[in-house]
Amino acid sequence: MREDIIKGAILPPVVIGVVLPDEKFDQLSELDNKEYDKLINIINDSSLDRVSIIDGMQRTTAIIDAIEKNEEVEHNTLRVEFWLAANTNSLIYRMLILNTGQVPWNLRRQIEVVFGSMIEEIRQQVNNINLIEINQNGIRSQAGDFQANQLVELFLVFGSRKEKIDTKERLADEFTRLDFVEATSENEFIDIFYGVLEFLGLLDKLIFNYELEGIPEEDKSLYKFTKGKDLFSSQTVRVGFITAFAIEILGRPGIERTKEQHFSRWNKINENFKQLTDRLESMDNEQLGEFLDLMTLNQSILKRSSKVGDFEREFFREAFKVFIEEDFMLTSLTPCWRAY
Repeated sequence: MREDIIKGAILPPVVIGVVLPDEKFDQLSELDNKEYDKLINIINDSSLDRVSIIDGMQRTTAIIDAIEKNEEVEHNTLRVEFWLAANTNSLIYRMLILNTGQVPWNLRRQIEVVFGSMIEEIRQQVNNINLIEINQNGIRSQAGDFQANQLVELFLVFGSRKEKIDTKERLADEFTRLDFVEATSENEFIDIFYGVLEFLGLLDKLIFNYELEGIPEEDKSLYKFTKGKDLFSSQTVRVGFITAFAIEILGRPGIERTKEQHFSRWNKINENFKQLTDRLESMDNEQLGEFLDLMTLNQSILKRSSKVGDFEREFFREAFKVFIEEDFMLTSLTPCWRAY
């Protein structure tokens, strides 16, 4: 391709996705069709975290290589298409619709393309979450610390409403694709996801410092969960948590609910969760221990099958499903840990 570019080959356009702040996005309606310079200025003012190459990564690399070999290439004309969106959800939806005819359907890779924009939105909009970047050590030093790249999987399970997601490169399941396209068609979808993330971070904060007492030091290795911070340090727990909320709000895969039904369920969860956090904030260490009941959790989680990861995802999906169904009013999580 590099040699073809040097010879003057005509390439398909490179597609750039840009997530603009609200005030910048509103300025677009004020532009005439040919005010290209003003459009470019609006885009240039955007953070690089909000700009993604949607289509044409290989072409872009080949162009850079061609320029290094022949500087004249830099003066050639290149057609570029800009996809401008007010939020990441809109950009993801357009990506999915564009690629619905492609097989295999590479959902994870597509989400990762705009993940930088999503991370920036999470930083600005989601309380109680501190993102650990890939180049950091990944150790949780305080409540709400989560690795940024793991949020891709949480977003996928929320959109598909399934705790088992192929986290490798490909997601060719036709039904998963349709479920995800349906979910992301609503602009409010990602706001609800961010709200559930905020719940996760707040719950992590409220239980983070608890430590299970009475376990001999030599036996601690036999228990997976001995501290409050251990619970949401596990990605399988986080996946189960997010999936349970997604199913309750959006419905099981294949069930179509209206936007009004989504918000009705979401508002009810908001109200009940606030009552839960008020209760947890008033608990001392002993009361918090009785509420968490980590001993029962450790005993129940030992019923693992050969596929530990799959078992734990299903286990915690069912556990948090019970918690939600009981409107978070349980005096102890024991019924949750015994639900599966």
